Amino acid sequence: MAHPHIYIEASLDLIYNEKGELTSFGVEWAYDELYSLLIIEDFSFDQDGDGVLTPEENEMIQGFDADWEPDFDGRLYPSVDGQPVAMEPVRDFTAEYRDGRLVSYHLHPLSTPLPADKSLTIQVYDPEFYVHFTLPEPPEAKGRDDCEITLIPGDPNAAPAAYRQAVEALLGSNASNDDADLVTVDIGAAGADEARIRCGTGLAE
Repeated sequence: MAHPHIYIEASLDLIYNEKGELTSFGVEWAYDELYSLLIIEDFSFDQDGDGVLTPEENEMIQGFDADWEPDFDGRLYPSVDGQPVAMEPVRDFTAEYRDGRLVSYHLHPLSTPLPADKSLTIQVYDPEFYVHFTLPEPPEAKGRDDCEITLIPGDPNAAPAAYRQAVEALLGSNASNDDADLVTVDIGAAGADEARIRCGTGLAE
């Protein structure tokens, strides 16, 4: 099946306030080189074609991936004890062209600060498998130094297998790539990397 179409390496900052409460996520997306090149060329961001963006050209890419629907979840799924953590709309988009890749950054605030003793689980994934996300490095805590952060890699074969099964269940086993592109399926968190965070008194849990 002809999915995914885009590959993104995600990086996360965990931003804590002076009370030790988690208030927001800083989210970086590093797009794959092919998709980055297509965007740069399609929108003529590199107008002199030298592969390096001038300050003026870099200004043009700001917000290139910021046109989100109001209810878009940002493909970021934090949870506490299996329950989703409510978040506000994203803000503060920035972008740069780094080593042949478009890299964007945004801030994703929590609706309510998360108490310091709560253990947190985070996954980054696209349930429609149009984009394949990976989390190569554990998130980084900003504002406190007593956090234990563990990154559990996902099964790289799980998402493609789940996608194929979902498409075949919808269209039949003879579905072509063209057929698959006409439908949307939900494979949930199949194969997603998972970060687990415990801070302070949460380390005793």
